[in-house]
Amino acid sequence: MGIFRKSKDNKGKPTGPWYVQYPADRDPITGKIKYKTERASWHKKKAQDLLKQKQEEFLEQDKLGIIYKRDMSFAELMDWGLAQEVMKVKASASSDVARMEQLKKHFEGQQACQVTPLMADSFRITMAKTKSAKTGRPYAGTTVNKAVSLARRVYYLAMDQGMVNSNPFARRGTFKEHPKGKYIPDEEFRAILERLPDYFKPVSLTAYLTGMRRGEIFNLEWSQVDLDKGTIDLSAEDTKTNEPRVIYLGSLPELRRVFIEARLRKKVRQKLVFTNADGKPIQKQYSVRLFKKACSEAKVGPYRFHDLRHTFNTNMVKAGVDRSVIMKLTGHKTLAMFLRYSHLDQEQSESAMQSLGELLEAKRLKSHA
Repeated sequence: MGIFRKSKDNKGKPTGPWYVQYPADRDPITGKIKYKTERASWHKKKAQDLLKQKQEEFLEQDKLGIIYKRDMSFAELMDWGLAQEVMKVKASASSDVARMEQLKKHFEGQQACQVTPLMADSFRITMAKTKSAKTGRPYAGTTVNKAVSLARRVYYLAMDQGMVNSNPFARRGTFKEHPKGKYIPDEEFRAILERLPDYFKPVSLTAYLTGMRRGEIFNLEWSQVDLDKGTIDLSAEDTKTNEPRVIYLGSLPELRRVFIEARLRKKVRQKLVFTNADGKPIQKQYSVRLFKKACSEAKVGPYRFHDLRHTFNTNMVKAGVDRSVIMKLTGHKTLAMFLRYSHLDQEQSESAMQSLGELLEAKRLKSHA
C-alpha cells in the first residue's frame, strides 16, 4: 500500500506517473482488506494527497460498516438501488428497470455525487422533448415524473447508507399529468369479458367490481381472502400507497361467486388466488396483450386493463357514493386532510358495494327490456 511508479528509464530509475494502492473494501466473510490500484498524477504530492483521502474514506467506511464510494458512477448507484429488497418488492419493480435505463443513458459518465439539481431538471426537460420508440410521441408527464421519482428514491436510500451526501432529485417540480383513463360501458365490458381466456375472466371481473390495481390482483394470496366474512384484506405492503385497506364482497353476488369458484379450482399448496392456465403467476405483459386482443375482437375501445379501475370509480360516482368513501375503497391518496379524519367502516363499505350492484343490475335489465 502506498504510492509508486510502474515504469523505469534506461538506468533503471523509476519514472512516469505516480500510482496509488489503497484499501478499498473488506471481505464480509474473511474480513480481509481488498486493495485497489489506480493512476493518480505526475506529481508526487497530488498522489500522496489522493492516497490519504482514500485511506480516510476506507476508515470511515470500515467504522460504520457501510459501502462508501465517492467515485461511484450514477449508473452503479442506480443498479445498487434496484438490487435492494425494498425496491424489488415494489409493484412497479419490472417497470422500474426500463425507467432506470432512461436515467442511466441521460447521466452516462457522471459520478453519483456530481449530479446536481440543475442536471435533474435538465433530465426532466429533455425527457419531455424526447420521442418514445414505442409511441412515436414525446414522453408524457406521468412517465417523466415516475423516472424522477425512481431516481429520488434510490438517492434517499443511498443517503441512508452514507453513499452520497445529498439528493439532487429532491423537491423537483412535476410535469402536469394528463389523465389517460377511459370509462368502459357495462355492455362493452361484457363483450370484452366473453372474449378473454377463462383464467383471465375472473381477474378482469375483480378489477371491474373492486377497482383494485393490477398488481394487487395478480399478487393476491388466499391468506388475504376470508370468504366467511366476505373480505379481501390488503396490508400496507400489498398496496402501491403503503396504506392497508379492506374490500367487502358480500353485497355483490357476482364478485363473491368469482372467489367461490376460484376456491373450488384451487390446487394443493396454491398460494395465489389467480393464476394462468398452467397454474403459474400471471405476467403483466401477457395481460396487456390479452385485454388488447379481446377489445379488438369485441370491436370496442381500445381500452387498457387499468381502465377497469377508472370505470369502477366512475360507476361509484354514478351510484351516488361519496368521493371520500370511494377513495378509501380504491386507496387513492388525494384530499389527504379530509381523509385523515374520515374512517370507512364495514357498513359504509357494504352500502357502497350494494349501490354499485344495484346500478349495474338496473343497466342490464334496461338493456334486455
